[in-house]
Amino acid sequence: MIKQTINLLSFFLTVLIGSNSFAQYVMPTEGSVFIDGQIVGAENQRIYLINQNRGGIQSPIAVAVADEKGKFKIDSEIEARDYYAFALENGQSINLVVEFNDSITINGDARDLLNYSNIKGSPDSELMSEFLLQFRYFKQIEDSLRAVVMSDRNKQGEVNAYFTPLAQRFYSYRNNFISSNLESPALLATLNSVDQGKEWEMFKQIVSLLNRSFGDSPTIRVLSRNVMLKDEQLKQQQLENERKASMLSPGSLVKNISMPDTSGTIINLSDLRGKVVLIDFWASWCGPCRRENPNVVKAYQKYNKDGFEVFSVSLDKPGAREKWIAAIKKDGLLWPYHVSDLQGFNCEAARDYLVSSIPFTVLIDAEGKVIATNLRGPQLEAELKRIYGH
Repeated sequence: MIKQTINLLSFFLTVLIGSNSFAQYVMPTEGSVFIDGQIVGAENQRIYLINQNRGGIQSPIAVAVADEKGKFKIDSEIEARDYYAFALENGQSINLVVEFNDSITINGDARDLLNYSNIKGSPDSELMSEFLLQFRYFKQIEDSLRAVVMSDRNKQGEVNAYFTPLAQRFYSYRNNFISSNLESPALLATLNSVDQGKEWEMFKQIVSLLNRSFGDSPTIRVLSRNVMLKDEQLKQQQLENERKASMLSPGSLVKNISMPDTSGTIINLSDLRGKVVLIDFWASWCGPCRRENPNVVKAYQKYNKDGFEVFSVSLDKPGAREKWIAAIKKDGLLWPYHVSDLQGFNCEAARDYLVSSIPFTVLIDAEGKVIATNLRGPQLEAELKRIYGH
């Protein structure tokens, strides 16, 4: 029986996350495909033609049994031109771009079908296999080097020096592959090599090209809808981030923080109106925070008599109450305003103040309005000297 995991098929299906406004080709709604060839090592075994939009591995489009020499024939009706997987019982597979009435010949080795296969009669399938082979090789190197660094952090520089030119060559190859095959459905294979966080515009452009070349494909239709939804979500998130960021611009009134102190008593930031306050996001586990603490203590000792206060918000995690309290004592954090709900970065204050890393500080005036953010050491000292005149 075929294995439940077909790696290459899952490769391009994982990118299904553009616009449906692109003109679609008017294509027939059904046709057939003929596939034959020989797979060494698959003698007397089943060979499957699979489409994820038509039942996946649970309901293959077609099943053939190879003869004693590994030769096979598949002659099947298909409902859509789309991306299909040619899969063996051992889970090895290659992806195919199947058009109506295609006649495709596949010869290969069942031990490593991607590395050792030859596809004739489907140029787009050949292109896709070519790219996927290069991408798999690149990812194998990347994963092995990541394992080296995980076992020995001191090798980070050496690994970077070795890996950087390899990465540059691969991404140059990828970009050239895209620009050389703008009209090919094989571009789908490139999507998993695109970092959606950093290269979202490129991702959308590739999907746009796929809409034009293969827009009637069920896979591309699903991909396009999901890209459109994600793009809208990203735009809404950007608007929300801009709205929140404006809350921390100089002169903006900050949100109140209401959280329990070390004894469980609820403390409000708003209770300190009338004083200049440094809102200090930190945690007992945060090395940079602990190294910055002496500077905050120094500022507090010098300016507290002038009305300066510190309101510390710990982003310690559940179960770390004793470590939080111990860090306060060890670092000599003299001020009484220490709060935390022990929810780490999930606490409401961290979300309200857009805290993505610590230490992070917000200096507010007597009216609760932002003076500056992320002041540390000499910067904090200089700002307080400007405010208090000494």
